[in-house]
Amino acid sequence: MDIPTKQLRVLHICQRDDPATGGAVRVAAEYVKHLPNYEVDAHCLFLYGSPGCFQTELGEHRTHYLRIQNSREFLKFRRLLHFLHKFQPQIIHHHDGLLWSHLLTFSHRGVVKIAHAHLGAESGGLLSRSALAAWLQRQSTDLLIGITEDTRKSHIEQGRYIANRTQVLYNGVDRDRFYPPTDTERAIARRQFGLPTDIPVIGFVGRLHCQMKGTDDFLKAIALLPSHFWALVVGAGPDADNLKQLATTLGIAERVVFTGIVENPTPAYHSMDVFCLTSHWEPFGLVVAEAMACRVPVVGLPCQGGVNELLTPETGCVLPYRDLEAMAQAVIEAIKYPERWYQRHTKAASVLEHNHNWEKNTSRLAQLYKEVLNKATDI
Repeated sequence: MDIPTKQLRVLHICQRDDPATGGAVRVAAEYVKHLPNYEVDAHCLFLYGSPGCFQTELGEHRTHYLRIQNSREFLKFRRLLHFLHKFQPQIIHHHDGLLWSHLLTFSHRGVVKIAHAHLGAESGGLLSRSALAAWLQRQSTDLLIGITEDTRKSHIEQGRYIANRTQVLYNGVDRDRFYPPTDTERAIARRQFGLPTDIPVIGFVGRLHCQMKGTDDFLKAIALLPSHFWALVVGAGPDADNLKQLATTLGIAERVVFTGIVENPTPAYHSMDVFCLTSHWEPFGLVVAEAMACRVPVVGLPCQGGVNELLTPETGCVLPYRDLEAMAQAVIEAIKYPERWYQRHTKAASVLEHNHNWEKNTSRLAQLYKEVLNKATDI
């Protein structure tokens, strides 16, 4: 394996080369992409599965695969040890919550371990698996990075992390990729999804999992809108078939477009007049940041999690109660009175630039690497 020599060698560990597994792999890929600009030789190691879209994006020399199919192939877990022995990282940066991968990196003395908390700490009894995983992560981690302040506090309060061994580093959004469309781009995007050009389009992007994402409530809100309003549902998940049946039951199937997973979601945002957040819980809300970057008004139901640090009354419309009729009315008003959204769009752009800029956050991450490594070396 040809590993370029750089000032600092960092290995980001992820579960699969598959964007459908969640936002953690996207975050890891963005940092691996940008870190070489800051004298960091960063690579991604995927524990499960085979090469996918991130190898295409990052290149073969920065992506590595253990090719374990699933957690039942535990006899193959030692492949991680063999890889680490060959790779010789100075820093191991975990983006997964797998107990076994943390366990196998536990005894690598002299190697800095960083855990990226994409979710809050799990609650469980003192002898539960989650408690064991939390203890092991605490003992083996030099620094925990939370994607929001809400996530960080959760790991301090429930995960019992020492506060000064935690940091917040917000996820970024690629402003070159997600941007307000021209009229021509908007028309092309709508044709791509078979949407009429002269009607309002309300959008949802995310995993089709009603218990977390509330996609059923999204469809119910669409049913409360005038009959010329269409819906664009982007994503896949366990509730996909049930949601299509629900659209039929609600009598809106002919004006709801289900796209499945799309490789490039930008045209989806370019097609929308309003984006609706119907999640019950959202640890960050990358789709909200992407919609804001495309200057799409975001109307959201009350939601637990770190998304509340991004979606506020200053950057969007946050309803006080989980009221679908109120959501439908807010959507109508967002389309009817676009001038009321000027200040919100301006504030959202400012928040994205300050907190969700990949270059700024990568620079901060590189600095954190050096600080933690220096501290470990002094000890």
